[in-house]
Amino acid sequence: MTLRHQRFVAAGAGAVALAVALAGCSGGSGSSGSGGTAKSRTIYTEATTNPTSFDPATAHAGDDYVADSLLYDTVLHRDDDGSIIGGLATKWTADSASKYSFTIRKDATCADGTPITASVVANSLNYLGQNKTGDHVFAPLVFGVGAPTITADDQTSTVTIETAGPYANLLPGLTVAQSAIVCPAGLADTEGLKAGTVKGAFSGPYTLGEAKPGVSYTYDLRKDYKSWPKYSKPLKGVPASKIVFGIATDQATTANKLLSGDLDIGNIGGETLNRFKGKDYNQVTTVIANVYVMFNERAGHYFADKPDARKAVAQAIDRSAFNKVFSAGVSPLFNSIVPKTYDCANTDKSLIEKYDKSAAAKVLTGANIKMVASTAFGDQGKGAEYIQQVLSDAGAKVDLKKTDNATWATETQKPGGDWDITIMGDINAAKLISSSLDRVMGPSIEQGGRNIGANNNPDGAAALKAALATTDKTQQCKDYQTAQKTMLERDDVVPLGGIVWNTTSQPDVVVKAPGGTLNYTTTRIVSN
Repeated sequence: MTLRHQRFVAAGAGAVALAVALAGCSGGSGSSGSGGTAKSRTIYTEATTNPTSFDPATAHAGDDYVADSLLYDTVLHRDDDGSIIGGLATKWTADSASKYSFTIRKDATCADGTPITASVVANSLNYLGQNKTGDHVFAPLVFGVGAPTITADDQTSTVTIETAGPYANLLPGLTVAQSAIVCPAGLADTEGLKAGTVKGAFSGPYTLGEAKPGVSYTYDLRKDYKSWPKYSKPLKGVPASKIVFGIATDQATTANKLLSGDLDIGNIGGETLNRFKGKDYNQVTTVIANVYVMFNERAGHYFADKPDARKAVAQAIDRSAFNKVFSAGVSPLFNSIVPKTYDCANTDKSLIEKYDKSAAAKVLTGANIKMVASTAFGDQGKGAEYIQQVLSDAGAKVDLKKTDNATWATETQKPGGDWDITIMGDINAAKLISSSLDRVMGPSIEQGGRNIGANNNPDGAAALKAALATTDKTQQCKDYQTAQKTMLERDDVVPLGGIVWNTTSQPDVVVKAPGGTLNYTTTRIVSN
């Protein structure tokens, strides 16, 4: 045991490094990795706040996604290059544009020893897909709009999924943590499932150990877990016997803990990165969330049926100045709600409103605007303070409410949320443009969709629906371009940039981001 871990044990403390509002799939090597002389131990890292739910179907905040990826396994996973590899499924076929078949591995078990059969997988996916209460907000991402038909044949270990209509993104959808498989014990007690108290619910490599809300959460490695994905480049080292997530306060403190050795993994960004230049730490860089201004366009809220007001907000924001405040200029500016690295992302800068402070003031003077923001985006929500200031300079009265990430996610992702404008930190775990577009067009949350602001953009929604119904990549891009053009012309969003994190770990610890999504199940202790 090293000195830093002796200090943690003596103090009874725990710390954790989880990415701001993010999530991922799950990981490991073919078994537990090739460890060499490395020995398993406890890893200390940080979360931004408490998880809101340990039920993957009801997860809606970044800390939820991280917890779910540790506790539950998914049908499919992402490889390093973003390609799809097996998880609980060893083989899969597309029988048609709306029907898929999956062969389920026979050696997977739940934490209570229950075999994970085709029926177990189908029952969990049906629980997600039926979305009876409307709070399974990722069901449309996984299955498309409408309830899927999911059946199982335990004799052949086959699960068949038929979506309500042609849908191109089922396979990527089955890699995200929200589609993870909940074991029978969890489905039998959904309240306990949300609270994390059903030990037999877990299908993944870790179980939930000691939970101290507001202090730390401990995840214990399952010694009987055999379902590690087979990455094209096998992971080296051994998995952590425990992963302890403390609650982060600010980037400076996280950096101090890393440098003193009191933290094994931490997420840092902006100017804090300079403190690690030339030092012997492992780092992986990810854009953990796409950032843009989003409006609540429901009746009774300030920006409903006010395209001129939304345009004025866009004109009030100097995007370069925002970027300097938000990320110390580290993040590139986006021309859409996703970065240019996404397939079919808009590159036409003429669609972005030009900075015009005086034009904004002509519209916004006297406006009363309620703004809610997460302290997890940027350094303690400084980007939100910038937006508040420029709108105030334009004559608006802005009531800014900054909250922890869990509270922000809950407030913005419920139909009756008391907000007019927010900075969205969109964790696009599927890494698909459609998975961000359906956040701002198409069916609203109350209609069973994912449109957070209830934006009424029928032309954009029709283009998005068309894109999801075809496998012709050229036509898909045309439709996605149309959807983005309507979104930007209506000023339903103000594209900004991304939350860029350098996940920094001690020299004997590595963690990876398969497909661009940080995944704590890939955490390995390696020999020095």
